[in-house]
Amino acid sequence: MTKRQVAIMAGVVGLIASAVELALIRFGVLGVLRADGIDFVHILWPSSVMLISRWCTVQGLLITVSSIAINCLLYVAIALLLRAGVRLMVKLSRS
Repeated sequence: MTKRQVAIMAGVVGLIASAVELALIRFGVLGVLRADGIDFVHILWPSSVMLISRWCTVQGLLITVSSIAINCLLYVAIALLLRAGVRLMVKLSRS
């Protein structure tokens, strides 16, 4: 896969993760993403700590949009680093 394809796929996955968590927040069932004291919201969407309770304000919407953008960029960065690591491992194993 090319870098562009990896980046696009990771961005889409980050967008889907954010959308699912926003829907869970909206319906008030965000607690389903917890198990044994581990809050999976902060694992899947680390920048969700930025969210505020008032989405109906301009500031709330801008903070939510920037949090989603940060999440997508984190997913892209992790995917590109993993791709580079795998390519390096394959290259070293062939030598």
